[in-house]
Amino acid sequence: MNRIKVFIVIFLLLLTGCASSSDMERRANNHAKAGNYYQSIGQPGVAQEEYSRSKKAREDAEGLFPFLVELVNLLQRKSN
Repeated sequence: MNRIKVFIVIFLLLLTGCASSSDMERRANNHAKAGNYYQSIGQPGVAQEEYSRSKKAREDAEGLFPFLVELVNLLQRKSN
């Protein structure tokens, strides 16, 4: 019975971690779109900032960070 619970918790953790990853990926896409907009109106400095924010968000989405965030959220929910 305990193995099933552990499996379910791991599965949910992976599933919610993916959701956080997709949120971060969506954020990266929004920064890239903003960069394209600023580039088109002649604001290359601001566009470059948006492009670097997009790159950082994509790197964060691929890392361990989303899973750690979800782990902390899961533990907080269980303690309440």
